[in-house]
Amino acid sequence: MKEVIFDASFFLSYLLPDENINQEIVSQFKEGKIKLIEPYIFSLEVTNALRYALGSQRISKKKLFKIINNFENLKNIEYVYDFDLEKIAKLALEKELSIYDACYLQLHLDTKYPLYTLDKKLIKAN
Repeated sequence: MKEVIFDASFFLSYLLPDENINQEIVSQFKEGKIKLIEPYIFSLEVTNALRYALGSQRISKKKLFKIINNFENLKNIEYVYDFDLEKIAKLALEKELSIYDACYLQLHLDTKYPLYTLDKKLIKAN
């Protein structure tokens, strides 16, 4: 199984109906051919963004909880909890990223797994 990293922006484009995404990589994820390797903040970032999607009326409350339930039941996501926070802070400062984005980039640098993102600053930093 191929292992990759989706940042929250890319994963949200998969979850939300009004976003455009890389259909090939998403299809592989849906089919279970791809396993996501994610920093521990990933589920919180995704859920927080979904909460704001509700607030901006992109989704209904019913849809919010359905998406969250489906997200929690995905089997092909593995979370990484062991990070060197000083290393991440240095990377964030060097690349002018948020600590959150630096977590994805550091995970990519450490594992060499492909990183998929829609975040322009993160694309540039990579």
